[in-house]
This record gives sequence, structure tokens and C-alpha cells, in this order.
Amino acid sequence: MAFVTLVHGKPKFSDQQIAAMTPQYFKRNHSAPKLTGLKIYTDNGQRVYQVEIRVSRNRSNDDLSFAVSALANMGQYAKKPFKKYVVVMHSDVRGKTVDVCEANSRCTADYMIRKQVTYDHWYKKCITFTAG
Repeated sequence: MAFVTLVHGKPKFSDQQIAAMTPQYFKRNHSAPKLTGLKIYTDNGQRVYQVEIRVSRNRSNDDLSFAVSALANMGQYAKKPFKKYVVVMHSDVRGKTVDVCEANSRCTADYMIRKQVTYDHWYKKCITFTAG
């Protein structure tokens, strides 16, 4: 039995299964931001896993961290690997534009899952922010 686990490793799920499990990942943590949207798509040949969240002005950094971590944790179980994670943040502050964080999936996993790079490295080299 252990040999089977070693050969097959982690279970792998289809995009539809990942999409169906993502809302549950957010719901099971009481401090998670509100998930308002989810997309899995291909952009210029790169597979993208995207969530949209409602962020609180007082917790926007924590909300972003949770969302990126959720994408990295769920993304590692995809049958076809993702190239990029995207978090679209809708603020509860009236008139504030949407902020978008794009993260390189491999580098994000190196930081959040494998603990192979530092936060500073991840923040400076692996993610970019744009206003939507």
C-alpha cells in the first residue's frame, strides 16, 4: 500500500473538481475573505487559476495572503499544472478601484508550500500588482 502511495503521490483533480472544491476551502476557515468569483482558463498558452474576493480595508493583506495560499494549496492537486495564480480584490471602500495580484505558481509554491524561498524573495520576484 505504501508503494502505491509513493508511485502515485498526491491525488490529481480536473479543473472542474478544483473549481468545485475551492469554495469549500474558503468556507471552512472563518477568517477567510468572501469568495465572489472563480475562473480557470488559458491565457497566451498559460493555465491560470483565478479567484475574486471581497477584501476588508482593515484586513486586505491577510485576505490576499489567504487567497494566494488557497490557490497554491489547491493548485498543487491539479492534473495539469497552473502557470499563474490571480487574485482580484474588490474593496469594501467605496470608490476604490479593483486591485489585481498575479503570482507565478511555481515560485508561490516554493514559498508557501515547500518553504524554499523567503517572503521577501516571493514578494519581490514572484508577484505583481495592478489596479483594475
